[in-house]
Amino acid sequence: MSSQAWRIPIVGFCGMLCVWAAWISGSGAALSPNGTIFEDRCKKTTTCEALKYNTCLGSPLPYTHTSLVLAEDSSTQDEAFEKLTMWSGLRNAPRCWSVIQPLLCAVYMPKCENGRVELPSQSLCLATRRPCSIVDQERGWPSFLKCDKFPVGCSNEVQKLKFNMSGQCEAPLVKTEIQSSWYKDVEGCGIQCDNPLFTEEEHNDMHAYIAYFGTITLLCTFFTLATFLADWKNSNRYPAVILFYINACFFVGSIGWLAQFLDGARKEIVCKSDNTMRLGEPSSSETLSCVTIFIIVYYSLMSGVIWFVMLTYAWHTSFKALGTTHQPLSGRTSYFHMVTWSIPFVLTVAILAIAEVDGDSVSGICFVGYKNYRYRAGFVLAPIGVVLVVGGYFLIRGVMTLFSIKSNHPGLLSEKAASKINETMLRLGIFGFLAFGFVFITFGCHFYDFFNQAEWERSFREYVLCEANVTIASQTNKPIPECTIKNRPSLMVEKINLFSMFGTGIAMSTWVWTKATILIWKRTWCKIIGRSDNEPKRIKRAR
Repeated sequence: MSSQAWRIPIVGFCGMLCVWAAWISGSGAALSPNGTIFEDRCKKTTTCEALKYNTCLGSPLPYTHTSLVLAEDSSTQDEAFEKLTMWSGLRNAPRCWSVIQPLLCAVYMPKCENGRVELPSQSLCLATRRPCSIVDQERGWPSFLKCDKFPVGCSNEVQKLKFNMSGQCEAPLVKTEIQSSWYKDVEGCGIQCDNPLFTEEEHNDMHAYIAYFGTITLLCTFFTLATFLADWKNSNRYPAVILFYINACFFVGSIGWLAQFLDGARKEIVCKSDNTMRLGEPSSSETLSCVTIFIIVYYSLMSGVIWFVMLTYAWHTSFKALGTTHQPLSGRTSYFHMVTWSIPFVLTVAILAIAEVDGDSVSGICFVGYKNYRYRAGFVLAPIGVVLVVGGYFLIRGVMTLFSIKSNHPGLLSEKAASKINETMLRLGIFGFLAFGFVFITFGCHFYDFFNQAEWERSFREYVLCEANVTIASQTNKPIPECTIKNRPSLMVEKINLFSMFGTGIAMSTWVWTKATILIWKRTWCKIIGRSDNEPKRIKRAR
């Protein structure tokens, strides 16, 4: 092969190397094999015009000419300036604001020189996508701000500018660096600790309401527990002793509700260290006060309502065995404890495992599903619904059994026994159906929250966006919108829910409100002071 034949491929290869080297050097121009220059891929040919404004989003511009060829929604510099003011509403999303300013200035006020305008790089655009996801969620990025419009690996004069990176958060959002506190699509801002759906007066009103009924429940259940313990030898019998465990559950639960009234306790329970609302607990960066109160309240509530099912079942089976020597609950009581304590335990551990415990400044406690209503349906609505169905079934069957014994077997029982059954039927009817009614109301209130929570969240989000538009309106001298939360939970429904829950505990305590309780405390007092009660003791007859 001749030397001339070798020379042609070598020259071609060197030309390709020169083109490749010019491309990776970032100089913006490349040579063709015959020595001509390709058009710079980082610049675009256009007509330059003198800058009317020498700053962009508060930062001085180090050049004198620009072009509107990149900002497809603006035909004049005044219009481009107005669009930039509209975009400045993103100051209320601090982490977005810190990365989007260079991109906006590179598009709306780019450097233009010698009839060529600088293009922003694709990396500059991509850096805004995740922190500014609220733009994509609410209105979408305009076509000229899509990242595939920009070249890769270009430098830009705007990137050298120093912008004011300190964004702000409009109430009801507060600035925070804790990522777990960030409100949806608004990085750098979290929901303030005090529930923004309610006023301070409504907060105080609800706190007083909880203090009043919580204290009554605490005292009533404590009296019932003390009465059982004072006569434990005789009271430790099924099914009556089930009432002891029910009252114990509501007593402990009341302590969880009233813990918020200790000095500084409510803020510690429902607020994070950055003064945002506690959401998604437990977390590694916060104290366990929120989780502790949740365990006390939730576990006690679930155990109490399941014990109610056990009570109705025990009544039902005991009534069926009236007039016989059969002991229907013999050997079954251990299963009562296993079911009643283990099911709430499993539910509580599951909630903690998925970190769905949320704080609420109105109620002053932490509970499941304040934020994600689907979890409230699974962990509150479903268990209480099952309790209503099963407990209601055994309650009705128990009453029907008593009626059947009285009507179909009139000679089976003595007159005294029949009178006792009448008394029991009356007490059971009032007590059981009152408790059942309270549980049903509790279920209805939780269902109300579940059914409406999506609309409340949507209304709250619209309120947050409206507050951001207030910032824009004040800067552009436009009418300032009036921002209100259109839909929010009913405080009355929340009060009814609390009343029914505390009312259940109070209703359960009424079983000891009898003359026999007076005698028990009389004997107990005599034992304490060392005196005899002087009452004749009956000798129990053999069965």
